[in-house]
Amino acid sequence: MADKNKTHTLSFRLAEDDYQRLAERCRKAELTQSKYLRYLIRTPLVVGEELREDVPCVIMDKVALRKISRELTRWGYHYNQAVHAMNSINYYCAHGKADSAILDGKAESIEVELAAVNANAERLVYAVAELQAKHLIEA
Repeated sequence: MADKNKTHTLSFRLAEDDYQRLAERCRKAELTQSKYLRYLIRTPLVVGEELREDVPCVIMDKVALRKISRELTRWGYHYNQAVHAMNSINYYCAHGKADSAILDGKAESIEVELAAVNANAERLVYAVAELQAKHLIEA
């Protein structure tokens, strides 16, 4: 069903190189030409008359969301590995099977995995903070 808010149709001519540029950008963004142009129209160049300054903005498309999803998956993988190592230590200690060789190896494994988790978590915090400071464009 068509969106009832979209009542106007726009038609205009483009030179071949401009059309190819539009088509390529739409392909890379995985957007239709209509949706791509709507993003551009909604991107603020200036915020209101009273502020008179440019606004940095973020357009969340499928590509950006996929990148965020992959990073969260990586973060979760490292977190899971650290928890698994801690559970192994707990199991060996609870069943009287712990010796210093096992504990030393597991402690080192936990330290490496938690360092990766902390580094990724810090990157995520900064990335989200940067997104929050910018204007979000909706399709």
